[in-house]
Amino acid sequence: MSDANQILIGIDAGLTNVTVTAFDDAGTELASASRATPTVKTVSGRDEQDHERLWDIVCEATAAVVERQRVLCDDIASVGVAGHGHGLYGLDADGTPVCGIKSTDSRAIDILGDTHPDVYDSVVERLDWEPFGADPLSLLVWLRDNDPMTYNRLDTVLFSKDVLTYRLTGERSTDPSEASVFYGPDAEYDEQVFEALGLSEMFEALPPVVPSTDRCGRVTATAADRTGLPEGVPVATGLHDVAACTLGAGIVTAGDGLIILGTWGQSVAVLDDPDDGDSGLPRRYLDGWLRYKGIRSGAACVEWFVENWGAEWRRTADERGVSPYVVYEEAVDSIPPSSDGLLFHPFLKGSTDNPNSAGGFYGLRLEHTSAHLLRSIYEGVTVTQVHALDSITTATDAIRLTGGGARSEAWSQIFADVARLPVRVPSERETGALGAALCGSVAAGVYPTAEAAVDRTVGTAGRYDPNPETETQYRMLTDAFEQATDAMERPWETLKSLGQKR
Repeated sequence: MSDANQILIGIDAGLTNVTVTAFDDAGTELASASRATPTVKTVSGRDEQDHERLWDIVCEATAAVVERQRVLCDDIASVGVAGHGHGLYGLDADGTPVCGIKSTDSRAIDILGDTHPDVYDSVVERLDWEPFGADPLSLLVWLRDNDPMTYNRLDTVLFSKDVLTYRLTGERSTDPSEASVFYGPDAEYDEQVFEALGLSEMFEALPPVVPSTDRCGRVTATAADRTGLPEGVPVATGLHDVAACTLGAGIVTAGDGLIILGTWGQSVAVLDDPDDGDSGLPRRYLDGWLRYKGIRSGAACVEWFVENWGAEWRRTADERGVSPYVVYEEAVDSIPPSSDGLLFHPFLKGSTDNPNSAGGFYGLRLEHTSAHLLRSIYEGVTVTQVHALDSITTATDAIRLTGGGARSEAWSQIFADVARLPVRVPSERETGALGAALCGSVAAGVYPTAEAAVDRTVGTAGRYDPNPETETQYRMLTDAFEQATDAMERPWETLKSLGQKR
């Protein structure tokens, strides 16, 4: 590493916010700017993103960071990019955007299993994961069958962050964490999968794969003019946002598990080999693999509840001159573990296990208050994410907890108690942006390896050890949660059909 002070820029284009952060080479945050991720209003069940609006937002946030007094342009050493995974982003031969379908889109749910059952099992066997509707394979099949004009225009298949590296550098590429959605048993693009699905022509549309910590290009003059970044600065290929959060949380090799408590919740295990895990989605990660399993509405469940039923808490916060989250936290702490026999299913946007699933409170009684409901939401999300991590692997010694929900001490303690494992919260809140920036640091030679970058930059802000006095209660709550899930299979299907008839 050079002795000169060097600045690392991380761009994290998530589903909810685009965050651009500048770090020094010790991992200290110098400046950060966030903007709401733009969305396109379209028909029900579709969730799309406009390339131009996304790029505009990234340029705006990056310029805001670069203009800060603590960020000296001459010291910017590198740029790294992370973005939401899955979905389908495409360019035509001229580089004009063709589609931008987000990972929350549901148009292609079950399309492979329903319309192509003859090849579905063979595709799952080769990929070792089950397409779920917002993955690019399902979306490509949907476009071919329902929107051939768009399908035939596709020249390059990309992911969200790849749109941004293309705009920054003019080069089309992706990294192994994204590309491995198309990998077979040989850990490279699997042409047999495309042939089986009748997508042979799309195999040629897959972009070159560049390692996450390698340079995929340099900032062009046009991009420099829009963002304020210096022309010629190296840009790393970067990572899928889950993998970026994993790196930014300090997990490089197998050992700790990661839980991302964001809009989507994610449970992540880093593995030496994909066969070391039993469920979840396998993806390449640096020199190894990771598996992750998502919950479609994690911290979003809390936001939904307090937005609709938290007005009194917000009034109290205004009167006291504190953040509403201080009052929410006090409400949660006022209720005992297991919420006096109340549990919550956090499936407000369905689940990756069952698209028919829905949210619900169970065990509700007259004596339960809004504080009980709020704590049960915290606990329901926790049980779901801990169960997801356990379903991947039980070979974890501790959990790193990141995302907006990790700012809650009460929620962090609940995770430790339910998982019966120590929980560590990294010192950097923007772990996705830090993970992206660390990719850039290696690409620019600031650090020789990702391990060296993590050793230098990642610290711990909070430590939570499990409380043995809650073990029996949370075991019982977890059992009741699973029993309620099994019992709701048929009612969920009926309720979904009723909702569609409105």
